[in-house]
Amino acid sequence: MWQVVFDSLAPVFLTIAIGAALRRLAFLPPGFFGGLNQLAFWVCLPCMLFTEIARCRVAGGDVIRVTELIALAVAPTLAAAWVLVHILRVPPPSRSAFLQGAVRGNLAYVGLPVIVYALAAMPNAGGRAAMVLAPLTVLYNVLGVLLLTKRGEGGGWRRWRPAFNGIVTNPLIIACLLGLAAFWWQVSLPPAVGKTVEMLGKAGLPVALLALGASLTFERVRGHFWFATAAALVRVAAGPAIGWALAAAFGVAGDWRTMMLLFLACPTAVASYVMADQMGADKDLAGAIVVLSTLYAFPAMAAVLLLAR
Repeated sequence: MWQVVFDSLAPVFLTIAIGAALRRLAFLPPGFFGGLNQLAFWVCLPCMLFTEIARCRVAGGDVIRVTELIALAVAPTLAAAWVLVHILRVPPPSRSAFLQGAVRGNLAYVGLPVIVYALAAMPNAGGRAAMVLAPLTVLYNVLGVLLLTKRGEGGGWRRWRPAFNGIVTNPLIIACLLGLAAFWWQVSLPPAVGKTVEMLGKAGLPVALLALGASLTFERVRGHFWFATAAALVRVAAGPAIGWALAAAFGVAGDWRTMMLLFLACPTAVASYVMADQMGADKDLAGAIVVLSTLYAFPAMAAVLLLAR
């Protein structure tokens, strides 16, 4: 069983490590990895999500139930993070970044590839996981804005515009919606276009993982280790524990439970750092949470695979 777990997780985290090493060794120009991240976000991952969803042949009941339970797990996870904020006496200017980092998972860059490898025997695991990912991406965008908006800072449209813009322009969400439309109406792309989209999609996971690894710099952790560790552990440990209880309560088992728990054990999304920076929150703490949660996610996901399967 240990060999199965290692074989499922090692390709993902070794690729992340290679991305970090390439940047550390200055193997490529400094601006290369920013472009690589844009390529993954705007082209390769959307192509992969569209292809996987469009060719998925599965009823929506299990997808909807798993999505609902992951969304339901956000509330108790956020409550646990709020308790830690007060126990650890996190300074008020850093609390919003702490809370967002504790609940917002990197589902596309880490969750999808781990699920594809770990659930290789599950028919069209990538497509099913992509269907779960789509509404959760919307949820995390809205939740991020709510958590990072300062009290008394605007109202109405001004408060919601960042979340709205982030949703309607998010290529991952757009790709998921187009994939769902193609799935629902059984639409097929012209062969030349379909093969091009599929070929670009196959590059999605390695490109995304290399870009993620290149973004992990340990300089961000300095001065924020303990707060970042606490938030990261809420994300990768408390989240799956809460998910396990929900899965037991609602009768989710087998591969669907494994998929649910792997999504809940994902590290904090890199987008949380970007959003914290844009909205005037503690971007240094946000970056430290991303780095440490990515390190802690490997043992957390290994535990999930050992216990859930």
